[in-house]
Amino acid sequence: MSNDDFELSRRKALAALGTIGVASAGAGLGTSAYFSDQETFENNRLVAGELDLKMDWEEHYSDWSADESDDGQGGSITVLMEEPEEPDLYRRFPAGATDSTIGDHGLWVPRDEVPQFMDNTAIDSFPDTDDNGTAEFPVDDMADDGLTPCEMLAQVGADDDGLSTYTTDDVMAGRTDGPDTRLGDDSPAPLINLTDVKPGDFGEVTFSTHLCGDPGNPGYLWMNMPGGLTESENGVTEPEADDPNEDDSPGDTETSGELAETIQTALWYDPDCDNLPDRGGQNVDLMAIADVSGSIDSSEMADITEAANSFVEELPTDGSVHAGFMTFTGPGEAVDSPFEGINLQKSVGPLDQFFVGNDPNNAADVGGKGYLPDSGVTAGSTPMPAALYLAREILNSTARSGSQKAILLVTDGGPDYPSGGSGVPYQAGGFSYTPAHQSTNPTFGDGTSTEVEQDETIRVANLIDSDGIALFTTAVGGTGTAPNFIGPQSLTSFLANSIATTPTEAFDATVGSGGNINAIAQEIGGRIASIASTGDQEKIIFRGTLGELATELTANDGRGIPLDSNRDTSFDEFDDPENDGDRDCFLAGATYCFGFSWWLPLDHGNEVQSDSASFDIGFYTEQCRHNDGSGMNNEQVTPSETDA
Repeated sequence: MSNDDFELSRRKALAALGTIGVASAGAGLGTSAYFSDQETFENNRLVAGELDLKMDWEEHYSDWSADESDDGQGGSITVLMEEPEEPDLYRRFPAGATDSTIGDHGLWVPRDEVPQFMDNTAIDSFPDTDDNGTAEFPVDDMADDGLTPCEMLAQVGADDDGLSTYTTDDVMAGRTDGPDTRLGDDSPAPLINLTDVKPGDFGEVTFSTHLCGDPGNPGYLWMNMPGGLTESENGVTEPEADDPNEDDSPGDTETSGELAETIQTALWYDPDCDNLPDRGGQNVDLMAIADVSGSIDSSEMADITEAANSFVEELPTDGSVHAGFMTFTGPGEAVDSPFEGINLQKSVGPLDQFFVGNDPNNAADVGGKGYLPDSGVTAGSTPMPAALYLAREILNSTARSGSQKAILLVTDGGPDYPSGGSGVPYQAGGFSYTPAHQSTNPTFGDGTSTEVEQDETIRVANLIDSDGIALFTTAVGGTGTAPNFIGPQSLTSFLANSIATTPTEAFDATVGSGGNINAIAQEIGGRIASIASTGDQEKIIFRGTLGELATELTANDGRGIPLDSNRDTSFDEFDDPENDGDRDCFLAGATYCFGFSWWLPLDHGNEVQSDSASFDIGFYTEQCRHNDGSGMNNEQVTPSETDA
């Protein structure tokens, strides 16, 4: 793909990215995630909805070695050790560093070569099926078994080994198995295990979290350091003892050393899951397409309309985002023929075309019915491949030069469309698409999504992927299978595994009373905005020494740093109380990524020569209902407190 934010094909789902929640969590192992399906109200325990936190990660380490510039094809990528003449065309490493914390040293990599650099520096991930350090998700296996990411999670790490499970023939996916992941006694190493750090070395971990269970059950989220920071002096060499910054004498092995006070760290929200902070300032051209087939009733359409307007309202109005809108259906009373079911309502253009009176604060008309979509009439089948193909053609012909192109698909069912025996194509925006399977097969358009129709949709999605277009999907109605699929697939697994660019771009939404579709729309709008905006969507929430970070990650009775799903609020993760009114919960059915980086500046030397430091980073969640974000019953969080 052509742009940094969405580099990878869905078949490489996680390589160079730590993106989807695909791992069960174990206590006191590798990286630990804590989860709870408990709710508390006046100290009474309530059981009112499942909340299950899943996570995965990918870790990188750079020691400036020659193999970091390998292009994977016998050549080299460009890795500079001095600032280039056009720095905007490069990414500077370490990620999250500033001039004041990194000094003059650093590496610069051209933006289009960053994914290869991340591959070259990957040392540990979960899941990792081939032990190469880059995270990989067995999408084909999952699709063949009809599993959603959350359903598969229950199969991974379900034994006592949890996240420390290495990839073997007996498990679908486990942790990277290699010298970076095992200790001398062959036990699992802590996730960050710094034992031979040289000045200039740096590393990064991208964590991905996913709240599984009831899509209408959001949760508070904390990042923490289970077990705290383990440090050791490991003796004092002669050069180390001579360093003026060394505090200890030769032979002293009891003290912790100086590493935690000299290593610099950064934490950030990473909504596009690209391992790097502050990735913004790129124009986005988007085509949203909505299913208006007969399976969507008027009440659902009203909810989709409201959510569509909420989506538009999340987008920046500075011209960085252009958007269009299209609906799709098959034969029925809403259309004149089976081949007029694609309705291009708004071509790709400035957002003011969606605002009443060009007012960016008003995306609904005076009747309360939004422009998206402008028709409440639904009928017919679901010609998904045609809609996706035509959206692709329109984007490729109208998108601005250098923009990130994106498609947002909203549907309540899988592809199901008329056979088109006469060969008449679907048409929209001056383009046409003839279904690949022209036949009179009676299963076409009968309310059932067959494997043939699904395969055709996958081929179109692959075309979209090859054009560098980011494809977001939203399954309306949650994990149901209406209309029914032929085979083991569900709508959720089909969209996540085979249609969306990666499962990170696939969402589950529910409608009706208590539904979360409006919140999901706002979340997707925020992610689009993070690509276009130079603001703080990828907000750095901490910079400081490793020792200072350890203090924050073990605060709040072990819960750690309270996180906020909405970076636009004034909530401060360190200065405000956990139950501050501006702290927002994280949605179930959406994936959130977080970045952590560390580096040892060049101006430190022998005082850290033999020192070591190791720790794990974990996450803790509580459901929002009946809780206020101050910690469930204010109980101490320890590595042993897990609730499956």
